Amino acid sequence: MADSPRDPPIASVHVPEGEWVEIERVVLRAPARARNVPPDTALTDFVARVRGFLVAGADLGSNATVRTLLDREVGGRLVEINPRNPANFGDPVPALLRLGLEARHSLDEGGGSTDARRSGGRPRR
Repeated sequence: MADSPRDPPIASVHVPEGEWVEIERVVLRAPARARNVPPDTALTDFVARVRGFLVAGADLGSNATVRTLLDREVGGRLVEINPRNPANFGDPVPALLRLGLEARHSLDEGGGSTDARRSGGRPRR
């Protein structure tokens, strides 16, 4: 995994396990980008920002792993605690995010995936 293009934070801040955070990782380095992208874009790394619950405590700026709302584990550089929605819908409410995860797990345990229930018991293709 490549480093993030953001500068590391000045002071070390330890973030405990289970916090809602944002990580970022370089998906594609600038030299590997397509030749037909605009010149200013071609000079910039393609970066993914992923939000989730921190799997293990980590310092801001260090490598960390998050568990997303879709129950995936993704690694990258820890860049923000309680990130706001880019459309400015306000601060996240981690308790509500956790409740949503618990509801999803309860539904999955109660009779298969939600996809199978929506399609009358048949999995989607």
